[in-house]
Amino acid sequence: MKILKRLLRIILGIVGVLLVLVLGLVVWSWTFPAVRPVSNPHPAADYADAMSRYQQTLQADQSRNDLDPVCLPVLLSHGHKTARAIVLLHGLTACPSQFRQLGQALFEQGYNVYIPRLPRHGLADRKSNALLDLTAEELVAALDPPLDLAAGLGDQVTVTGLSLGGNLSALAGQLRPDVELAAPMSPAFGLRLVPDFLSPVIARLLLGLPDFYIWWNPIQQADFQAKSGYPGFSSHALGEILRLGLAQRQLAESKGPRARHLLIITNWGDPGINLEATDSLAEQWRAHGAVVQVYRFPLLPWLSHDFVSPDSPFQRIAVAYPKLIELLGGER
Repeated sequence: MKILKRLLRIILGIVGVLLVLVLGLVVWSWTFPAVRPVSNPHPAADYADAMSRYQQTLQADQSRNDLDPVCLPVLLSHGHKTARAIVLLHGLTACPSQFRQLGQALFEQGYNVYIPRLPRHGLADRKSNALLDLTAEELVAALDPPLDLAAGLGDQVTVTGLSLGGNLSALAGQLRPDVELAAPMSPAFGLRLVPDFLSPVIARLLLGLPDFYIWWNPIQQADFQAKSGYPGFSSHALGEILRLGLAQRQLAESKGPRARHLLIITNWGDPGINLEATDSLAEQWRAHGAVVQVYRFPLLPWLSHDFVSPDSPFQRIAVAYPKLIELLGGER
């Protein structure tokens, strides 16, 4: 009997320590600097203005000798302003080439297509830890310029993106009234195997602990993942992306989205992102009276987290692209 009582005390002690630790982590997660996303639009006046802005951006990237040439910003233009333009925002460790093939398909549907390069992505040295110093604030600052440029490419502007690009697409839907359709794809608001209420804790841990490099595939390392992207990423960069997602959702709690139409695309088979978190964003937007369309790719046929890259090891674009084109190009 004494042994059982002693064992019970030990178990209760361990549980108590764990509860205190979790509570401490939750409180600690509230202490990191908040991101305050704002938008300051300066839309292109016309098609010529948009083309001028693109040439300036392209020339700035071409003047660098550290970028992979396939990662330069892409513009697919019909030579004049069209009824619809679309901005495609790549994911973490990827670059504009991730969306080049889908962009071509949308171009053939009549869109003018712009695919910008996000900060610290696209370096020729794929093994560098270039994303170590990436910040949520830097990503917020990168959102307005491509949308401003697209204003001169089409009468109506759609913005979509995957993962990190999904976070920015959601933010565009939150902040930009001149966006016709914001369609985040698998935004990285939290991790799949972690309950959503612990997402702030995970973000704070990633930012508070020393940085470590996360391989997409620890066995194959640099030989894994799309050839035009990095084979891994900084844990601090992931923390900043989650921090951006938390800021987006806090904003959605208090203010309604400003884009005219909203579409959230996710994937049942996604091993990476938290689906509860994306559903929560849809409900937050709906609470403000917004109409939010939600589509989730079924579990079978299975799609990976990156269902866009044509050179991903698990690419199934024959499954993903027709549906994406239907969803993005459908009548609103």
